[in-house]
Amino acid sequence: MDPTLTDNQKRLLGAIFGRGAGDASGAVSRWLGRPVTVTVSAVKQVDLAEAAEILGPSDTLVAACPMELMGALTGQIILVFEDRSGLATVDLLLHQPIGTTTEWGELEQSAARETANIVGCAYLNSLAAHLPILESPSSSLAGGSLLPGPPGFRHEFAASLLEFALMDQAIRSDRLLVVNSTFAIEETRLDWSLLFVPSGASLEALHACLESA
Repeated sequence: MDPTLTDNQKRLLGAIFGRGAGDASGAVSRWLGRPVTVTVSAVKQVDLAEAAEILGPSDTLVAACPMELMGALTGQIILVFEDRSGLATVDLLLHQPIGTTTEWGELEQSAARETANIVGCAYLNSLAAHLPILESPSSSLAGGSLLPGPPGFRHEFAASLLEFALMDQAIRSDRLLVVNSTFAIEETRLDWSLLFVPSGASLEALHACLESA
């Protein structure tokens, strides 16, 4: 089965993730102590060749905090920081001028992981409340919860990160589903991306349950 989503299904998922982004905005604002805006920029299902363009050129250096998705749906949520934006986020957390932090030490990685944990939990709580497949009595996923595992930390080129993130989907299909979000802190726009990457099996389940939407 090649679980290609229709435009209507992608719009529905975009609306669901958009509501989740509102809760994530509030949670990260409380964490950083300043206004943060999280918005869903795209829900895309792309060919393997197109996937490499999602985070920019393949040689773009990024920091990423992957979290295993457990429960009714499996896969990963990955908070990705363009390198300079990630280090700027650390500076904002530590209330120091942007540009002070220049490398990813233990403290910097810990700050990134905690941010990812807060974002992931807020996002999934809202997602679970709005996903129709978790509410439908006829769904095998009904009544399930969505839980993120503890965030890890990776520092590598964008192409390598996507290969890691999309490996399971690539086994099931030559088209991949990525939900991409952007972040802004006060007047500062930071190049963060939140990737929701369901496993191949969960992508098939999403397709089946949204088929009549």
